[in-house]
Amino acid sequence: MIFVTVGTQKFQMNRLMKQIEKMAENMPQERFVVQYGNCTYVPKHCETYQFMDRPQFEQCVSECSVLITHGGVGTIMSGIRAGKPVVVVPRRRQYGEHVDDHQIEAARALSAHKCLVICMNTEFLGYIIDHISEYVFNRYEEPEKKVEDLVLGFIESPEPVKRRTPCFFKFLRKKKQAAEIPQAIKQI
Repeated sequence: MIFVTVGTQKFQMNRLMKQIEKMAENMPQERFVVQYGNCTYVPKHCETYQFMDRPQFEQCVSECSVLITHGGVGTIMSGIRAGKPVVVVPRRRQYGEHVDDHQIEAARALSAHKCLVICMNTEFLGYIIDHISEYVFNRYEEPEKKVEDLVLGFIESPEPVKRRTPCFFKFLRKKKQAAEIPQAIKQI
């Protein structure tokens, strides 16, 4: 099963839906499950859902052979964590799919680690899916500590603020970078 999801953004992503319809028509042996969100074009030849609850979404990710998604980091990470081949078709401002192109940047950051494939032009999506087994996907290594954990650790630390501040900002120790620390932080 190929699972296609575009999340819950208020914007359409009709160019992806139209391409999925073509692919589903040309691949009748393959089951396509599509969560189309606020797209105004709903693909034929597919099992479609406007939105999904969390259990249904997780089941689709778990059962799919390929995950095709917009550039939402949460969805991308769900696929990567499940060990699925992830193909990202980022939402593009030029097509009225979002207010900016930040999804391209998020996808490129993970693509640099070879955790996913980016498809900027939907015309190539069929080719990518046909050859997905030839791609080598690296396993994503979760960071040892997340930013939230670092901040909470800093806040909850029993040490005096002056003693722990330099540790929190140790990445700024170089003179050039230290000069860039805002004056308010320097005075803590």
